[in-house]
Amino acid sequence: MKKALTTGTVFLLAILLLTALACGPAATAETSTGNPATQGPAVQPATPMQIPSTQKPAAQPDAPVENPATQEPAAQPETPAAPQPDMVEKPAPIEGVEVIVSGEDALRYDLKIDSGLPGGCVKFGGYTVSQEGNTVNVAVANLEPASPMPCTAIYGLHRGQIDLGSEFTPGEAYTVVVNGETINSFTVRNPKGGRMAQTLSPIERTVVEAPAEGSGAEPSGYSLRVISRLPMGSSCSQFNGYDITRSAAGMIEVTVTHWEVTEVQSCTADLPVVTTDIPLGADFTPGEAYTVAVNGETANSFTARGPEDRTWNVKQSPIRRAEIVILEIFPPQYRLNVISSLPRGSSCSRFNGYGVARPSANTIEVLVTHLEVAEDNVPCTRDLPVVETAVSLGSNFDSGEEYIVTINGQVTETFKAQ
Repeated sequence: MKKALTTGTVFLLAILLLTALACGPAATAETSTGNPATQGPAVQPATPMQIPSTQKPAAQPDAPVENPATQEPAAQPETPAAPQPDMVEKPAPIEGVEVIVSGEDALRYDLKIDSGLPGGCVKFGGYTVSQEGNTVNVAVANLEPASPMPCTAIYGLHRGQIDLGSEFTPGEAYTVVVNGETINSFTVRNPKGGRMAQTLSPIERTVVEAPAEGSGAEPSGYSLRVISRLPMGSSCSQFNGYDITRSAAGMIEVTVTHWEVTEVQSCTADLPVVTTDIPLGADFTPGEAYTVAVNGETANSFTARGPEDRTWNVKQSPIRRAEIVILEIFPPQYRLNVISSLPRGSSCSRFNGYGVARPSANTIEVLVTHLEVAEDNVPCTRDLPVVETAVSLGSNFDSGEEYIVTINGQVTETFKAQ
């Protein structure tokens, strides 16, 4: 009996020892105040679970799509447009006008106009054309801000071409008026009269004329009388007209042209003289000098009159001395320096200007003039001022030829062209 108890005890101890070895050192027994039969094991931290490749992850909140090609930008508040200034229409300054003739059987006329844009805020506004008899009226306008505003001071240029059509009568002269000023005149040639080309006319004499007192015209309303010739005779040449350009301050450029045949044929030798009166307008400042060039050569100079000398007369000035000067440029330019005087003193006379004429190939006539009071019994100063005038003679001279220059019929100078 004792032996059997001992054997059971040993068996029980072996079982307890195997159980302790299976639980390891983490299974150390803790002292408990509760019932060991009902108490559960202690809670251990959970081991992270790895999601297999076939398991879908939990749904996440939608992230913003970052594709600039398909994503539309967020709407921005619109910036209000800058207010546009109110614009008013004003006449454009005219820089140049040219009549262009094209065609052979049916002549077509176009008007080429260069107008100014005085400032960065000025825009071209357009043009209108009307015809009254033999006068073509053209109005060229600009658009300018109605109220002052900051603008650049750059002077621009607008170039346009206006179709005048072909409804003109052959042989008649037509005048072109642009913005109230006479700019051009042209004579319509007969298209059946053969082929002709437009050519500069030889100029014999030019005279600047002021309106006569009592005519009702403004004192600065000058005109230019031009005497030219038709070098191929009346059968092979025909007067065309003129163009006026105010390209620079104090400068007036006039072009006088005629038509002449381009085919070889017999022509008359009459060489007709053509007298043309050209209005120069009224836009002149009293007391300032203006130079007139005709067909590229200086022809006249005049001083615009003011109200105080409206009734004064034009007189030839006494000439004291004259000298020919050759300028060292190519081609050689020739200039005439003239010393004249004002015979009635500075209170009753003032310098007017000069005129240059070529009555023949080797003869040049220069006329120097002044203005003086019309009345005789007027008290005048006795200072007798001296005036020095530089007269351009141009460069149209043949080398080796001798030329004669007369000034007011009083002084004669000669020179040989280089």
